[in-house]
Amino acid sequence: MLALYPSNKLEHLSFLLCALLRQQPAPVFHADTILVESPGMQHWLSMALAQEQGIAMNLAFPLPVRFMWNTARLILGDDAIPAQSPYRREVLVWRIDALLQAPSFIDSETAKPLRAYVSVRGTESEQSVQRLQLATALADVFEQYLLYRPDWLAGWEKGNDQQTGFDMERWQAQLWRELVKQVPDHPASLHQRAVTALQQGEGLHNLPDRIIVFAINTMAPQLISFIDALSVHTDVHVFHLNPSVNYWGDAQSDKAQARALRQQGIDAWLEDEQGNPFLGNLGQQGRDFFNLLTTLDTFEISAFDVAEPMQATPPSSLLQAVQADILDATPPRAYSPSASDNSIEIVSSHNGLREVQVLHDNLLAWLSEDSRRRPSDIVVMCPAIEKYAPLIDAVFHRVGTASPGSTQPPRIPCSIADRSPLDAQPLVAAFISLLSLPDSRFGVVEILDYLRLDAMQRRFSLSHEDVELMSFWLEQAHVHWGLSGDHKRAMTDDATDRQEFSWWWGLRRLLIGMVCRDEAVIHNDILTVPDVEGQHGVVLGKLIWVIDTLSQHTQALSAPRTAAQWHTYLTTLKESCFAPDSEQQDVWESLGRATAQLQEHCSEAGYEAQLTLAQVRDILVRQFSSPDAGNHFMTGQVTFCSMLPMRSIPFGKVCILGLNDGEFPRQSVPMSIDLMGQGVHRRGDRSRRLEDRYLFLEALISARENLYLSYQGNSDKDNSERQPSLVLREFMQTLTGQYGVPLNSLHCTAALHPFSQAGFTAPSNSYEAGWFRLSQAISEQRSVQQQPALPVLDSVNDDTLTAEQLARWLEHPLKAFSTRTLGVYLEQTETTLDNNEPFTESALTRYQLMSALSAPDVSEHERDTLLQQARLSGELPLTPLTEPLLEDWQAAAGDLKSAMGVHDAEPQTFEWQGQQLRFSAQVFEGSHAWVLSHVGSQNARRQVTQFVTALCLAVNDDARPLHCFYPRWQQGKHQIRQAAWHPFSHDQAQQILLALEDLALTCLRSPTPAFASLAVKLTKAAGDMSLSEAADTMAMENAFSDWLLASSPLSSAMDNDTYLRWFFPQGLTLNDVPLAKLDGALRPLAFAVKDKKV
Repeated sequence: MLALYPSNKLEHLSFLLCALLRQQPAPVFHADTILVESPGMQHWLSMALAQEQGIAMNLAFPLPVRFMWNTARLILGDDAIPAQSPYRREVLVWRIDALLQAPSFIDSETAKPLRAYVSVRGTESEQSVQRLQLATALADVFEQYLLYRPDWLAGWEKGNDQQTGFDMERWQAQLWRELVKQVPDHPASLHQRAVTALQQGEGLHNLPDRIIVFAINTMAPQLISFIDALSVHTDVHVFHLNPSVNYWGDAQSDKAQARALRQQGIDAWLEDEQGNPFLGNLGQQGRDFFNLLTTLDTFEISAFDVAEPMQATPPSSLLQAVQADILDATPPRAYSPSASDNSIEIVSSHNGLREVQVLHDNLLAWLSEDSRRRPSDIVVMCPAIEKYAPLIDAVFHRVGTASPGSTQPPRIPCSIADRSPLDAQPLVAAFISLLSLPDSRFGVVEILDYLRLDAMQRRFSLSHEDVELMSFWLEQAHVHWGLSGDHKRAMTDDATDRQEFSWWWGLRRLLIGMVCRDEAVIHNDILTVPDVEGQHGVVLGKLIWVIDTLSQHTQALSAPRTAAQWHTYLTTLKESCFAPDSEQQDVWESLGRATAQLQEHCSEAGYEAQLTLAQVRDILVRQFSSPDAGNHFMTGQVTFCSMLPMRSIPFGKVCILGLNDGEFPRQSVPMSIDLMGQGVHRRGDRSRRLEDRYLFLEALISARENLYLSYQGNSDKDNSERQPSLVLREFMQTLTGQYGVPLNSLHCTAALHPFSQAGFTAPSNSYEAGWFRLSQAISEQRSVQQQPALPVLDSVNDDTLTAEQLARWLEHPLKAFSTRTLGVYLEQTETTLDNNEPFTESALTRYQLMSALSAPDVSEHERDTLLQQARLSGELPLTPLTEPLLEDWQAAAGDLKSAMGVHDAEPQTFEWQGQQLRFSAQVFEGSHAWVLSHVGSQNARRQVTQFVTALCLAVNDDARPLHCFYPRWQQGKHQIRQAAWHPFSHDQAQQILLALEDLALTCLRSPTPAFASLAVKLTKAAGDMSLSEAADTMAMENAFSDWLLASSPLSSAMDNDTYLRWFFPQGLTLNDVPLAKLDGALRPLAFAVKDKKV
């Protein structure tokens, strides 16, 4: 008996199944067999049965293919058929890989097209991976042939190699015959043998009492015929979701109707009854399945949600109206939704992050409308969950709930299903990464990423503080890459084995530095790093332990092994590098299962050859990249998941993100070796595009209260329009064109930024208090920009300001205001490590070394020591140009001292007392002038320092000039320059210093963009005019733009400067610059100095 139970609601099907199980209970020791499409459906059905009956037990949920194999074993005998199919994809891969190496097959004339691929140039490891990937692709297509083209396989076994007309059929047929020669019993043949046995009445005593098929929306014709054969001898109950109560097996899509219109003409086309467009456009996959069911001898018990004609009520929402028309398979009827009807929402955003942010606000609003609603009533589907997973974590997982008294809204609890372990589990990603150690450069950043993994920290008894300390040591030791000189030579094919920048070199510097003095010394041509002290030596020992462990595995991983040996070794690798906590136990066990399954699959395939590391890595990456379909689905929270078949589980609110053109429906490009993809489509064949269309239809009928559809309708770069998915576009056109619903009542365009004012007005209504405060601040900024951003400081209580301190204030006045006035530091001071050794000299290294070399009291021995320390420090590149560079720096230091001439050994101090501030400057007295020197570039900060020094000399009635000497570097060679500052008059200096004091106080009282470098650039652009007079000229605008872009040719100062972004979030303009104050304080700087070569 084959009974069909169609319904348009899944909960009705579960109720019918519950009634069946209650009325006809199975024997106590016999489990009911229920076929389901996915673990998610198994979970939902178990919970539904438990809720209805109080308990759900003694139920078996096999997947369809596994059910067919097990049942065939029951019919034909367990002894004749193995428990596991040797034609499973995981086993078939290794059987095919062995055949691709077998001379009897690969050297045959038929396999000639394969030899060109298998014999690709490369190392043995590369060839093994290419061969394995080909075997994997062939296993995939053969698995499809077993389900959907068993007639081809039967013909190939009989020698018929010309069923499709493609040349590649010949070698595929030969390969299949070789596989069948090894194991004759494959699923397609067993299916036929089992059906024949059933027809002859054999093996019936082993059949289950009944078989239940629940909510599977598509099955291969072979499986349908198998179930039909079983129904003759046992009860088969098929519970299936049918969108419509009426027959719709001939429903046509708009494309098909347009084709009929062209072929038949308007009159014939109008005579045909027009059906529901949603069934026609979206339901082809389901329609094919239902048409296959109609060919069977069945009886039907319907459970559609259809009211009696006298009791029917009009739909109360647009969503119900759409669902009612689908249920009746009738054309859409005009519908006028009420003003409060938001049962269907279509939202356009600029990017994925805004999609999730807008969704979060929407869910909060929906949950707040009815206290009976729960997060578990919501499902959010995405075509690709991995793209949205980090965005969901960022928006939904910041905190669990709001703290008492908090102005933040509560965070909605959620879970993310269908993620692959490789992307979702850091432990899995780290384990897979370890398999690449033989190819690793051992970059310092890469190794520290391992050490920051909590499982590795537990294994080596490390804390987070220990790892940060290691990071500091490695930066000081200039470790960049390579285990040792030998390892670096092997990685680069270099003829030398230089140790510099390697782990061995850096760790020796730290070890010797630990037992030497508390300063850097040279010991056997090694410059020590004296940063490891006391008990920190234990931490250094653990770092050496880690590197030694990874080094040993680097060598061990390279050796080929059998699958059993790989399982043993990978278990050792895992246990020697990681120690899981209780929350990671499942992940830890999954790593063990993966390596054990590799051994098991090779054993079943009889594959005894050794595997290369590349093959093992490829298999494990492929395995861990597959989504975990049953994990985190329906956990009592908002469920985020991928759009997978049979996600038609009913939810109060169904949301779909990412309905973008080109991304949904997803396209599946058939492999070039896939004969099914190259040939004619048959009824029942799977199609990714048709599956996605039917998934959209299932989502449409599964939403009980609200359907939320989101896509990225505008570019976040230039706001250009983007098209939604064709499915969504058809849906909107049907709603507006046939239901007569205005698009603006369905469609909402979200603001580009979460702090936009439009996001806090209906219908958007964001709940984010933080974004709201920023929105208010931005809207008020322009109206209050002439007022101080903070209360003005009445006085400045400070010691004397040196010229250098004042110059630093004016170098970055926003930073001075933030750090000095507010006590807020916005820079992130993190240890910066680099996997690449230096290839050019560092300006900082040159500055530090030249400062030491140009000191007045440095001896020749000290100079030689400084140069040797620079060579051994790891701060300079290992190139032939380094030694000439050091010689030039040494010569520049000598030339700089000579240029300064005879001067006092100690500097003299000159001061000026202003109204609130005191300025001071130190300068050396030379034979004819006051002299200064520096070894860096003559930038705006140093110019301000010299400018203030010259002013302090003038107000103290010293009329001698000020000369500052410095080196300039051109094409790697130095040139000593002299900046000669002419003397100011006493009154002129007094006036400028007062202006400088006023500018400094202004910068301390409010965020003022009075950058000294900007003042110099604007002064040059203004020429003879004052800055205020030249404010509207094109030259000033160009100079201002050039200054903004000076930090990088690809990004502006607004991108790179944290303080600028913080105080001027809308962007800095020339109008924000205090030009009048710069006129009096810094404009004279440009005309007071002459720069010349010495």
